[in-house]
Amino acid sequence: MPCETGFILIEQSPHAQPSAQILQEAAAWLMEMHDGPLSPTARMRFNQWRGRSAEHELAWQKAAMLRNKFQDISAPGAAALKNTLASSRRTAVKTLAVLLAAGPVAWGAYRLSPLAGREGRLATATGERRDLVLEDGTRITMNTATEIQLRFDARWRHIRLLQGEILIATAQDQQHPARPFIVETDEGSLRPLGTRFTVRQLDGRSQVAVYEGAVEVAPAEAAMERKVIEAGQQAGFSSQGIEAINACDELGLSWMNGMLVADRMPLAMFAGELGRYRAGLLQVDAAVAALPVSGVFPLGDTGASLTLLEQTMPVRIRYFTRYLARIVQK
Repeated sequence: MPCETGFILIEQSPHAQPSAQILQEAAAWLMEMHDGPLSPTARMRFNQWRGRSAEHELAWQKAAMLRNKFQDISAPGAAALKNTLASSRRTAVKTLAVLLAAGPVAWGAYRLSPLAGREGRLATATGERRDLVLEDGTRITMNTATEIQLRFDARWRHIRLLQGEILIATAQDQQHPARPFIVETDEGSLRPLGTRFTVRQLDGRSQVAVYEGAVEVAPAEAAMERKVIEAGQQAGFSSQGIEAINACDELGLSWMNGMLVADRMPLAMFAGELGRYRAGLLQVDAAVAALPVSGVFPLGDTGASLTLLEQTMPVRIRYFTRYLARIVQK
């Protein structure tokens, strides 16, 4: 008899997908396990349900993978997810069913590149993420619609962020003396001090968030204004100066797991973030722009995320063309 956490390998067509009803049932079981360990009677019913057909087993395999994905989400993201699931059981099951229908590719697949060269330009498409390992061991994860220019030579290690967002985990240079590591944006330069941090190029400003170590920020036209941003801090900066330093947490890294985790995020801000992963324009009516959004939404399938938004909030999505959608009041 299959156990609760095990997997049975079954042959399925590459395009096989359990029915919406069976995915809903799998979501309900996932929610029941979220509430606590199953009783012996409930575990017997679960195993009977799982053994009904290959379709049921496939649905549970999807559910188990989703549960594992949730375990990878940072503590703040997990707290937001827990609050969402606790708010309404009916909403929580709907949320999980939509995520199951979206599937693992939508949750967090991204391209892993082998050792990058010493020099060159690299880019990701809208909705794509890419993981790079540089020659010194530094790891870079490029988020959606991102472009960077690499230049590694005998004197320095240099990354120019042309657009988008990157997560950098620096490695110690094996050359002696060690070459400086510089990240440059339109607004200035950053010198990591043994760290893990993100840099995002915005319109007329840049944003840095530090998760380990520290990063020294120097605005392009005000070098004397340079500041060190410590772990757990973030700040925006322009070419003239650095904005107020605020706290950050790893909720901002949920995109690494292919998820947008929202914890009472204003709908206008939510649409702006989700729109980064979707081709075209996603607009929001002023009447609903301030509505708080909480939940976990797949970035690899923004259509599923918008469907989930419609199912859990008093809004609907109006599609004018394939590339133009508007969130309006229901």
